[in-house]
Amino acid sequence: MKTESANEPGVVFGTDEKMAASREVRLGGLAFTIDSVALRTLTWFGEEVVRAISWPVRDENWITLTQEVRSESFDEKNGAAVYNLEFTVFDGLLSCSLQIEANAAGSICADLEMTAVEEFRTNRAGFTVLHPINGVAGEPLSILHPDGSVEDSTFPYFISPGQPAFDIAGLRHTVGSARVEIDFQGEIFEMEDQRNWSDASYKTYCPPLVLPFTYTIKEGETRRQRISIALTGGKQESARKTSETRIEFKETGELFPAVGLAVERGWIGSESDSDALRACRASHLLVRVGPEIDPEFLAEAAELSSNTGADIDLEFVIPGDVSAADYLEVAAESVLRADLVPARVVAMPEPYMHSYQPSGPWPTGPTPQQIVGEARRAFPGAKIGGGVLTNFTELNRCRPDADACDFISHGITAIVHVSDDRSVVEALESLPSIFKSATALGRNLPYRLGLVSIGMRSNPYGASVAPNPEGIRQAMAMHDPRHSSLFGAAWAVGALAATESNSVDSITLASPAGPFAIVNAKQPVPRLVLDDNPDAVVIPLFHVFRFASGLNSRPRFSVIGLPAGLHSFAVAAESGRVDCVIANLGTRSADANFSGFDLRSCIMGRRSFGDALKSYNWVDASLAKSNGRIALEPFEVAFAEIEI
Repeated sequence: MKTESANEPGVVFGTDEKMAASREVRLGGLAFTIDSVALRTLTWFGEEVVRAISWPVRDENWITLTQEVRSESFDEKNGAAVYNLEFTVFDGLLSCSLQIEANAAGSICADLEMTAVEEFRTNRAGFTVLHPINGVAGEPLSILHPDGSVEDSTFPYFISPGQPAFDIAGLRHTVGSARVEIDFQGEIFEMEDQRNWSDASYKTYCPPLVLPFTYTIKEGETRRQRISIALTGGKQESARKTSETRIEFKETGELFPAVGLAVERGWIGSESDSDALRACRASHLLVRVGPEIDPEFLAEAAELSSNTGADIDLEFVIPGDVSAADYLEVAAESVLRADLVPARVVAMPEPYMHSYQPSGPWPTGPTPQQIVGEARRAFPGAKIGGGVLTNFTELNRCRPDADACDFISHGITAIVHVSDDRSVVEALESLPSIFKSATALGRNLPYRLGLVSIGMRSNPYGASVAPNPEGIRQAMAMHDPRHSSLFGAAWAVGALAATESNSVDSITLASPAGPFAIVNAKQPVPRLVLDDNPDAVVIPLFHVFRFASGLNSRPRFSVIGLPAGLHSFAVAAESGRVDCVIANLGTRSADANFSGFDLRSCIMGRRSFGDALKSYNWVDASLAKSNGRIALEPFEVAFAEIEI
């Protein structure tokens, strides 16, 4: 498709970084894709039985090191395939050799050798196996231990704060009618529930976290690992239906969540952004303060609140070496002088901005639960929240006192472990599990999500977020190129769609300026297309945000019958009308059939990208009578008004 911009990767992804070329493999009932980073979506007669086998090497901050591929080969014949890969990491300090063999009988064997050319320090190096959620969550699991014993267990339904399986030499379970047997050699493996970090999987990895890390692979030392998978059972795939499903709308009995902006020092924006920020209709500003209290910043936040009409929710990061009561007393006085009237407050001791294993050791000093009362005394007119200012992981491991709180909160990032496009889209599958688990922890308290984004706001698992000066896809990076692209807008639609039937009262999707800006704010990393477009006022995400924020507290509808890959949210508008947003987060074009409905729509995509950047009311100006069909290329977004 011809685009307005000559740089389609920049329009869609915000970067022209080349991704590893993947190969689709089908051997009888066995199918998967493979590239130099991972074997993915392993299916057996159409049933996904393994989400991925990967071989990451991570540094001392848990950041995945980039591979330098030395050689790669693939050979397929007579119902069998062999993949060979030679690569190094960290300027050649660790040299790795991988071989994967697979055949139509349902056998997959992966061998990895890692040799340290010089002494090499790492938090983790070697195989990980990802198990899917669908067909697995809550189901029986047999764990084979190195001593030969077998433990009967289950894959957790609610997200487990700790490891659901230890000392693993093998796993046995079923997915649908398929029987899955996985054996591990060379290391002792254990399992964690990766939904904690918004990965849509359970992960089996080595070495166990009970062992010290960071650990050293000595100069000249070679470590060897093997994974063997045997698949049996399974049913032949039924023929795909060729008939088209007509779209239907069904009331869900819930209201659409409020949509807000995250604000901290440096994220306020300039006077030139004021019209767009007013137009985005944010319900609230989630203002983060501390550890130092900056009166100038509080005054700027108050002015932004006055200009936009948004409520103020305050987040306080309290230094670990001061009294929480004293800090919050000073904070309350500063907030009052700035003429801020917070609707809600969450306070967090700074040591709890980091992550800890459920078994500890935990920081000394007051816990988040213990300072809820201090926050209530300092801000008697505000609702006081429990939870964390980082990710669901930390909420799950440091659980709020639901009896003492008025609401619960946490943030979400999509790139804790990996940053490829497929994994970032798959992260959306984990959100319903996160929402259900958080709601259970909060015993149905109001549930107000902090910043939900692709990029990482802060790194609870290391010293800092990953540097990303080239603006590429980088795990644990704050600046992600996709945020300002079509991909970022489509991903936000997926996040909003995932709140359906999951008791989410509010969600924060961007910031006025800064790394998560909703307007076209200059960034310290390159952004293809946007950096060369002086007429750009907003980014594509702005239009999703503005449309969604206008739906706050309206009755919600479920959209039934959309093709695979399409995500949507819809609410009741004027009598007999539904307002709807649809995004294609799949890898192929998709066509939604709204025949029989009166439809006004517009598509934010490759052709309209340039125009959509120029005006904050582009959607209003572009909605037009449609023929009842919406055709979307990958990562394009449709806005629609539908008479039902």
